[in-house]
Amino acid sequence: MQRYALSLYAFALAAFMALACTLAQAQQAGAPAPPAAVQPIALQDILARADDDQQRVEQAKRLLAAPDPLLHLQKQLGEIAAPVDAKLHNAAGVALRELPVMRLESLARHWQFDIRRHERWEAEARRAFAPYGDSALYLAQRRAAWSATRAQGLLEGLPAVLAERVEGMLSGIDAAEAALGAALSRQFALLQQASELKARIDAGGNDVAAAIAEIDRGLLRKDAPALWQGLERADAAAPSPQLQMDRGLEIERQFAIDYNAADTGNQRALQAVQLLLLPVIVWLVVRSRHALPAADAARSAASAATLALRRPLSAWLLLSLLAVLAFEADAPLLVQEFVLLLALVPALRLLPAGALRALGAWPYVAVVLYVLDRVGVAVPVDKGWYRLYLLGLNALALGLTVWLLRRSARQSPVPAGAGLRLRETVRTVAWAVLGLLAVAAIANVVGNVSLAETLTSGVIDSGYMALLLYAGVNACLGLLRALFGQPELVHRRLVREHGALVQTACTRLLLLAAGIGWLIYSMDRFRVLRPLHDASTNVLALGISAGEVSIHLGDVLTFAFSAWLALWAARAVRRLLRDELPGRAGLPRGAGNSIASLSYYGVLLVGLLIALSAAGFKVSQLTLVFGALGVGIGFGLQNVVNNFVSGLVLMFERPIQPGDVVDVAGISGTVRGIGLRATVIRTFEGADVVVPNGQLLNGNLSNWTMYDRNRRVEVPVSVAYGSDVGRVVALLQAAAAQTPGVAETPAPVVAMTGYGDSGLNFSVRVWTHDQDGWVVLRSDLLARMLMALDAAGITIPYNRLDVTLRSAMPPVEAETGERTIRPGTASVSVPASPASGNSGPR
Repeated sequence: MQRYALSLYAFALAAFMALACTLAQAQQAGAPAPPAAVQPIALQDILARADDDQQRVEQAKRLLAAPDPLLHLQKQLGEIAAPVDAKLHNAAGVALRELPVMRLESLARHWQFDIRRHERWEAEARRAFAPYGDSALYLAQRRAAWSATRAQGLLEGLPAVLAERVEGMLSGIDAAEAALGAALSRQFALLQQASELKARIDAGGNDVAAAIAEIDRGLLRKDAPALWQGLERADAAAPSPQLQMDRGLEIERQFAIDYNAADTGNQRALQAVQLLLLPVIVWLVVRSRHALPAADAARSAASAATLALRRPLSAWLLLSLLAVLAFEADAPLLVQEFVLLLALVPALRLLPAGALRALGAWPYVAVVLYVLDRVGVAVPVDKGWYRLYLLGLNALALGLTVWLLRRSARQSPVPAGAGLRLRETVRTVAWAVLGLLAVAAIANVVGNVSLAETLTSGVIDSGYMALLLYAGVNACLGLLRALFGQPELVHRRLVREHGALVQTACTRLLLLAAGIGWLIYSMDRFRVLRPLHDASTNVLALGISAGEVSIHLGDVLTFAFSAWLALWAARAVRRLLRDELPGRAGLPRGAGNSIASLSYYGVLLVGLLIALSAAGFKVSQLTLVFGALGVGIGFGLQNVVNNFVSGLVLMFERPIQPGDVVDVAGISGTVRGIGLRATVIRTFEGADVVVPNGQLLNGNLSNWTMYDRNRRVEVPVSVAYGSDVGRVVALLQAAAAQTPGVAETPAPVVAMTGYGDSGLNFSVRVWTHDQDGWVVLRSDLLARMLMALDAAGITIPYNRLDVTLRSAMPPVEAETGERTIRPGTASVSVPASPASGNSGPR
């Protein structure tokens, strides 16, 4: 233990010293170096350098002769600037705080989209303009070198040929620099326009964000006169509601067109999911209909598991629309609202019959209220009439909620199970909805229209989203059950042994994802997502900074979550490979376990690197850690590294695998697991022993089950002198052959091994194909051989003991003499007791 502590101390000290040295070197490398004087070209190198620089001049000319990327980039910048200027123009005469919240949210998304488009344009411009800048910088450096060479030649004198070559190079470089300078000036002007556009985008986005934040802060303040004081009058100077609606729709339409033309990675992923989902559903429908017996078709017609298969188009449409919301969370609000309305019909068609019986009219009420809420947003009316419409919608929602609560109380009871839990959950939520709608109605009457709109729309939208997600989860579960029921998967070891567990895990993951999605959507509709996001951002930004090293709470949590996710993924991959690979006939012995273990460590390593990158740690900085580890390994971690390398050798050579029965380092047992550092062996007494991998390679290793599970069992037997040897051999061989578990090939062997002190020695050797049951087989064999010998009258010799009792005094009379007991060949003299003249044997 003391040696181990010293090794760890040496490693820590060496790692600290190496890290400090590396950081010092990095700081020295990052420090600006003083400018070096331009050195003239050596006389013997002028021709060679002239050829190289002439090639660079020609390369610059080819670059200038190629199509100028400026035109394409200028066109793209104009396409970005057009909607920006349109939004700024439309917002010039309108106070942003007077716009509806949904309109502001759409503007915020549009500004964020413009920011991303501008960032992509900047990246493309840097890539396109980089060759021009690099060529100009290189030519400027070469011109300085050639100028220094010409100046030196004037002082020292150059041959005429070389002087002419120097002048030619200078003139060629000057011409190329002039052309490059003209191109760079145009590029700089375009970049200046891009910077001005970026400033306008930032200003517009900040204005919208400030307006939304002001509305969020004013949710608890009155923003209109009380209803009994009259409706708020519209401003005569403000644009009409119809004009505002037309402008907003035009901007939304252009936003949708630009978003669709952007072709982002999320859009490509969404298209791939939608294209792959349809053939998978059709394949499952066809296979399930052929596999389902006709007698079971009617019974499963109302089952939730087969509802998605009986209505495949609705299932594909609903899942595709939900995928739009998941993959394109930043899409135009007009697109998302269209998607939500389009998902109405397939969601109702995919609700299971049991859920409809438990919910009653709740789904239809949620759909009607959602449609009416969207009609109020779409109709161009002034704020006064919209307030009355909102109050009427609120009253309708209150009345329908009370009616449904009373109706569900009078409905027939639902059997215990999922339906009953669903009904009770909906009733509990309905009471909370009733309270929120009542607060919204009171807020509308007293003059807090923004709070009334937020609560009413939040309740209606969150209820409708819950309906869509419930139908989508049921569709996914139905497709999942159909997939696990396919013949190709039913006989898989993973599905056969862990099918129920996998389906339960998938169900929980789907419910968790749906719950998180619904929670985020509901918080956004209730206007609490943005404040919570801002507050959490400030909290996660807390941390400490020291020079270039900074640690923040958000980075730590990101790393912890990413590391946990990597560990979970690595374990899942290892479990999957261990269940599937060992049954492959084409793989060598132990290859499945090695592939599973190496895949586990590979996924874990990649996941940890991704976790470090996600936490803000530059993976290139790992060279510092590796340098420190190299010094530490040299000081005190030789044994640890030896065990790791031995683990890799064990995984590649595969002398053992889990389940093997081995003898190593005085330990006998079954291999439970092979890790990268140590191997766990379960002894026959039930103890788990951790054996370093180095001992497995450096010592003698006996593997009883390396190629098969055969084992030879040897039992020594002795019979009394005078027994018939041939008969004994026959009896023992017959008893061995009749013992269950004894292999026929190789056949049992009985051999006479020698003459013992008290009998003839024989050895019975049998083979068994069951390594695990050899102890029980040996016990059974001993019992059968004993019965066979007893039945034949053949005795098994045993040691005999002669005991002689002697008196402590010399024998003078017969009564006080010795008594000798001779039960065997050996004799022991025991003195008789002086108190009794005739003592018995002891």
